[in-house]
Amino acid sequence: MERIEFYTDYRKFLKDFYSEQKKHHSFFSYRYFCQKAGITSPALYTEVVSGQRNLTGRTIESFIKGMGLSESDAAYFRTLVHFNQTENEQEKVQALERLRGLRRKVKQDIVPLDLYEYFSTWYYPVIRELACLLDWKGDYRLLARALIPQIKKSEAERAVKFLLEKGFLKIDDKGRCLQTNPALSTGSEVSSLAIRAFNEIMAKRGVEAIRQFPPSERDIRTVIAGVSAHSYALIKEEIREFISRVVRLVDDDKSSDRVYSLNLQLFPLSQSSEKGVESHEDT
Repeated sequence: MERIEFYTDYRKFLKDFYSEQKKHHSFFSYRYFCQKAGITSPALYTEVVSGQRNLTGRTIESFIKGMGLSESDAAYFRTLVHFNQTENEQEKVQALERLRGLRRKVKQDIVPLDLYEYFSTWYYPVIRELACLLDWKGDYRLLARALIPQIKKSEAERAVKFLLEKGFLKIDDKGRCLQTNPALSTGSEVSSLAIRAFNEIMAKRGVEAIRQFPPSERDIRTVIAGVSAHSYALIKEEIREFISRVVRLVDDDKSSDRVYSLNLQLFPLSQSSEKGVESHEDT
């Protein structure tokens, strides 16, 4: 099974742990595990894995004991449980940041936490594009100043190092940066948090672009209209197809000279008439 740093779902980790132990030790069972962990109910393991029950502070420690986790893996497991079980988004992000700090260094592999770092640091995807377009010859200051807004030289250097180490970029025999297309796989919770953080940053960049660039360098449009649930689904499909066409255009473009951000936003500005609107007195 994978090392614990590759997991973003502790229930999946528990499921794989059991399968791994059962494969190598025929005597291993849920009852055996619970006896080793000091747990009275042999059904607890399956109930936790299936999502019927959550782990508590006490049972977390019992599971750590039963699995025989090292100190570092135990710290990761505790934080991972909190990440999965908390309903508070701010606490979830904080737990995710702690997981990143607890993770041991993994070279040449993209793990879920790397993907979160890639999207939540807005200039990483930008530099992944820019480093291949700009003839910067290892000058990180030049690369940093080419971004809008500009970043620090150290930030550009750290970004390129990350992108190279994790396989987002590679260097050819002429010393030029080339994009790779690594297979990215991550848990849904990490993925949603990462993409949400990136979308928030890009939405703010869009607001700044209205004042920063003349109309000839930007295109920002707004449509406000009444929409049914049926039309909403059709519009979302149109957006997906439009994005696919844009991606194909970009793939065919062999003379790129600038990095752009295309933000498409579709969100409600009113309550649904079917739900009704509550009346509140001004206070």
